[in-house]
Amino acid sequence: MVQYRKTNYVVEADIKGFFDNVDHEWLMKMLRHDIADRRFLELIEKFLKAGIMENGKYLDSERGTPQGNGASHVLANIYLHYVLDTGLM
Repeated sequence: MVQYRKTNYVVEADIKGFFDNVDHEWLMKMLRHDIADRRFLELIEKFLKAGIMENGKYLDSERGTPQGNGASHVLANIYLHYVLDTGLM
């Protein structure tokens, strides 16, 4: 966006705990805005809700994106685009 319109400032931030707190419902709304393929969206939702194993116990994942996976960074960029660039939230 910076290259297409006048910009007065640029902010760089390291948002502590961001990946652990991405709201699944909002992220899916954002993705549905641009993606029409229901199967693809279902795969992403399954990916988000896959849960984690901690000390041998399964824990549901209601928020956040799975870390250590390339898709998490892509999803985070999409989420932040809608939040910061479009002011959707």
